[in-house]
Amino acid sequence: MQLLSIGIIEPVEGLEDRLKLEFDILKDEGLEITLKKFSKSTTIYYYCYVDDDILLKGNYEDLRKMFFHCVANALSDIIINFWEPKLIKKIIKDNYFYFDANEQNRIYEFAADILNFNETCGKQNLFYQIKRKTFVLHKIIDYLKTSSTIILDGFINFRLKAYIDQLEEAVDKAIDEYLMDKEYREFIKLLRYFVDLQEPKKDLVNVVLRGGEFYLLDDKMNLIEKDEGMDMIARENPDVNPDDILVSTLINMAPKKIVIHGFKGREKVEVINALYNIFEGRITFCTNCEICIELKPLKTK
Repeated sequence: MQLLSIGIIEPVEGLEDRLKLEFDILKDEGLEITLKKFSKSTTIYYYCYVDDDILLKGNYEDLRKMFFHCVANALSDIIINFWEPKLIKKIIKDNYFYFDANEQNRIYEFAADILNFNETCGKQNLFYQIKRKTFVLHKIIDYLKTSSTIILDGFINFRLKAYIDQLEEAVDKAIDEYLMDKEYREFIKLLRYFVDLQEPKKDLVNVVLRGGEFYLLDDKMNLIEKDEGMDMIARENPDVNPDDILVSTLINMAPKKIVIHGFKGREKVEVINALYNIFEGRITFCTNCEICIELKPLKTK
């Protein structure tokens, strides 16, 4: 008896193996599925058969539900892992065709990150991919309750509107993030050019991160006095970020070398990244000097 036919227009690498993996699980449960592959015109069909004797021995409805769940599990995996990247790229190409190939690739990377990003903890989280898969899986199961044939390409385009809407929303957000990132990179490039044009006012500046604040020391580990102009800006504009003051101060000094102390890879990541990009080739990190290890009090002149 034929339980289901699965059709695909665009060849999907690994689909047959993924189905057979699920059918091996069913075999252990006493339900042996035979898979046959045929081509008709532009469509490849996979026909799923089961011996009538097997159905007669057990509860037909229970076996049928178990079979459809396994098929849905395989197809939802294929959609998330094979089709999702293609769908995102198609959305970008169709809606934002004016970006060149390299820009579209960057937008895709942003979209993929957004889809799996947990804003609460600020990290990538596989849970969101699993959540999308679960949504698709249940849509497939609902569809198979009333149909013995599923054409995967058409199912995605016409039955997964809410899922595709989510991908489109991620792409829209990715465009905003890409443009902000592009603007940031151009700004960093401009600052780096400005630094390269200047004559260094210091050979070496030590940047010490302690208690969430930065301190600047010279090559003899003496505290560098604050620039009066920058200090005035900070006083008159309390909303100005102290980190921005730090970056501006270092740009004005344009030191030949900057050594960063006390950075553990978590605190003040954004400003450290900015300094690393602006002073490309001039930044080094220290973790084993007296300041880093013993946290001695800062000396003043």
